[in-house]
Amino acid sequence: MPEARGRWRFAGWLLLAGALVTLVAWPLLRLLLEGLDAGPGRLVDAVGAVGLAAVGNSLWTSALATLAAVGAGLGLALLTERGTGSARRWLRLAILVPLLVPDFVTAISWGRAYGPAGLTARLVGWDLPGLYGPAGIVLVLSVAAVPLAYLVIAAGIRVRAEPDLERAARASGATPFTAFRTVTLPLLAPVLVAAAGLVFVTSMNAFGTPAVLGRPAGFGTMTTRIYQDLAFSSADVAFLRVVGLALLLVVLGTAVVAVIDRATPSPERGGGPAGTPPTASSAPWPAMVIAWAGVALTVVLPLLALLLTALTRAVGLPPLPENLTLANFGRALDAAAIVGLRNSAVLATAAATIAVLLALLGTSLAGRRRRLLGTAVTLTFALPGSVLAVAVLLAFGATLRDTLAIILLAYLAKLWALGQRPLAAAADRVPGDLLRAARASGAGASATAWTIAIPLLAPVLAAGWLLVFVFALHEVTISALLYGPGTATLAVVILNLQQLGDPLVTSALAVILTALVAVASAALLILRRPGWSWVSLP
Repeated sequence: MPEARGRWRFAGWLLLAGALVTLVAWPLLRLLLEGLDAGPGRLVDAVGAVGLAAVGNSLWTSALATLAAVGAGLGLALLTERGTGSARRWLRLAILVPLLVPDFVTAISWGRAYGPAGLTARLVGWDLPGLYGPAGIVLVLSVAAVPLAYLVIAAGIRVRAEPDLERAARASGATPFTAFRTVTLPLLAPVLVAAAGLVFVTSMNAFGTPAVLGRPAGFGTMTTRIYQDLAFSSADVAFLRVVGLALLLVVLGTAVVAVIDRATPSPERGGGPAGTPPTASSAPWPAMVIAWAGVALTVVLPLLALLLTALTRAVGLPPLPENLTLANFGRALDAAAIVGLRNSAVLATAAATIAVLLALLGTSLAGRRRRLLGTAVTLTFALPGSVLAVAVLLAFGATLRDTLAIILLAYLAKLWALGQRPLAAAADRVPGDLLRAARASGAGASATAWTIAIPLLAPVLAAGWLLVFVFALHEVTISALLYGPGTATLAVVILNLQQLGDPLVTSALAVILTALVAVASAALLILRRPGWSWVSLP
């Protein structure tokens, strides 16, 4: 029996090592080798003026989006975390709604709301100048990034709050603004840096928003340049430019992540003890009105415009009851969309299942090495989707190009961490006494796992599965770079239709995709109810 258990353990380690090499080590090594083989000089020449312009566009648009998102996130976090009442709880949920909407759907919905032929243009004769171009990209990137900044800053306010210092400053005669500037803001500085780094990396990696709002205006970023060179050019210089831009994104992402790690506060670095409540007071009603108005204009109205466009009989008709129909949804679900929906469902289901199985295998085998395993799989999660797609294409394109298998490998490389890290964190909190009692009663290791550990971890296993499923379902960057004939996902079908200029069918498909993501996300929220809080996602 011990020999059989040893053989199974060896087989498990072999499988885990093979997965790490296949999904993490080999693609990244292949990308690095391609860059070294070309040499710095050839890469710089290949990137050239076109690539440098894309780099510059990515840098300045991401920087402006970061400033706007962090500023808005700070204001909203202070409003919800320093206020009282039920209104702030609803505001929290409203702030997080953009996380449920794929980024390219957000860009499409803004076009339907504020574009030249959008909802506001039809109702009041006004459209948003510069929406299709760099200004629109910055605006929509900012809106999409506000929830990320808000989550980081709100957590920082809870952990690093020092109400006594603020009260002391006010008692010494400081105005609320002076107390905020001299006490609160310095305490939150590391948190703001961490939030800014996260938003900057996310904006640099964005593909959907620049593709929808930038390409009609001829404005390219690094990610859209990579897509254009891979999808529409077979020249050697174009592929070298792809490799050069991909490696540059790796360097920029790594540098920013290092800044985030250094700036992120930890208990050893000071700050208020975890859970110290900030000073609570009724939120000022003008600020609440402004916040809700912002949510209405940036989230509710674009999504409403997207839905009304999907329901309108023809382009240009006002969204009146007599002009509404469900026919566009029937037109949207044509053969290409059905294939895309099927591919998305198959890929998301397979990626979620395999990722959770790998996470379960890694958690059971790694023991004290769980942290090291988590770091390894997080490396590919932190990479831009465009970079990871290029790396996987270099590693497996010769045999798997234009197949669902290569997209699945890229999904697993990107999303393994979403299954691994929550499960590892939950496993560390499984009561050890229960496991020891089962072993002392004569249960073997496998019986203990199946009767004690896995039932306790069932909620987090289900939550991890749903988390990977949601991310895979609306993923577009990897899919757009790796799909071939018959392997387009629903997100790619929507993106291609949008480029062809069919607003009614595009909007209908975007509504369908958003609804699917929302349903899966609702299930994820149910799994995080208070009764299961000990295994909630970190």
